[in-house]
Amino acid sequence: MAEIEYIMRYVLCILAIAVIFNCVWSLIRLKPDKKVYALLVDMANEKQYPINCYETSVGRSRHCDVVFTNSTVSRSHAVVALRKDGFYVFDTESKTGVYVNDEKIEKKKKLQDGDIIAFGTAFMKFYMGSEADRDIKHEKNEKELCPRLVNIMDDTEFDLDGDFITIGREAGSNIEISARYVSRRQAEIFKEKNRWYIEDFGSVVKTTVNGEKIYSPTELRDGDVIKIGDFAFLYEE
Repeated sequence: MAEIEYIMRYVLCILAIAVIFNCVWSLIRLKPDKKVYALLVDMANEKQYPINCYETSVGRSRHCDVVFTNSTVSRSHAVVALRKDGFYVFDTESKTGVYVNDEKIEKKKKLQDGDIIAFGTAFMKFYMGSEADRDIKHEKNEKELCPRLVNIMDDTEFDLDGDFITIGREAGSNIEISARYVSRRQAEIFKEKNRWYIEDFGSVVKTTVNGEKIYSPTELRDGDVIKIGDFAFLYEE
């Protein structure tokens, strides 16, 4: 009888250890997914940043939730926060400011689904709620068909996936050119009746299309070369 009790003590200990191990393993393996409230998508490389907490920090510091190495982004640039009436983006005293749909914000701005947010020259698209994944797939399919500008010098591509693209020296421009001879607001490429046009804003160094200076909105055609000083872009449909 004593031998049986002795053996049972060891058996019960082993069973208890097995039960504890199984519980711990289940907690690790079945970790619940965090709820995704919204989504930020880097427009340069399509990298996705799910927003699954009430405040998401953006900046150059490695302590931020969304980290950029771009020198135009401040260490602590902005915060995307969920409030009772929706999402807001807050400028946390950044040097180059925060722009929403090409408009500089003052302290904060309420966000809408599909808004384009510029942190310096880093551009992100904001998607709201549970429709984020569906919208991303739809966006990718549209991007494959949209026209683009290609920097002839380094092959950098700029998709024309909105209604307009701004070019200039001003921080927050869709295509920012830091050369001093380029005007703060040099030119704009815009869509009208499913065609794309370029307009110069009366700059000192005129914008040219295929070597010709433009003085009024000029329709773009596949293969046109847009030039501003030493910078040249190929328009592709």
